Amino acid sequence: MEPESQEATDAPGTAAFLSIDETGDFSYHPSEQALLEGYEYVGEAACILDRDGAQYRLVLDEDRRLRLGPRLGQVDLNWLRQAWTTALKTHAPAHRLRRHLPADLGTLPAELFEILALEQGVPPLDGPWVLEAKGKTETLPTLAETDRRAAALHEHDGIRVEDPYGRSYRLEWPHPRLVPGRPFYVEV
Repeated sequence: MEPESQEATDAPGTAAFLSIDETGDFSYHPSEQALLEGYEYVGEAACILDRDGAQYRLVLDEDRRLRLGPRLGQVDLNWLRQAWTTALKTHAPAHRLRRHLPADLGTLPAELFEILALEQGVPPLDGPWVLEAKGKTETLPTLAETDRRAAALHEHDGIRVEDPYGRSYRLEWPHPRLVPGRPFYVEV
């Protein structure tokens, strides 16, 4: 059975896309328009995916403006997993949610969409972020607000965070001896 197409779940012109730029960095785009606004030339996006894992490329229209090209088939899921693993290393500050990748590679595109949307604070979310520290629980609207609240705490050990989808994380600080910046969220 084929997965439900993106057109059936998103309103026309509002389909979300994931892109991998020429440097190997991943981005989430809530619509085709947002995707096109994020790029300046055809080769800048090395790979563009929809929620089903179908690939696209940027092309020029007859007026030499960028547009989304036709569907090119399914992405190689092994390549996608390796590209994501590399992006976590080379673009670490941009990708701080460290979730366990699914054993079923077929669900990898959907997982990456969820991770990137959470990192960018794109609504709609299923609920708030939950921060638990020192026996107190707070609900927060975004990852950015969760970062600020966690950084403001004097004691960083024992902090637990839950994302809007119910995944739990422990926090790891890139420079624990310095004033805390933005932590990494490592799924537990």
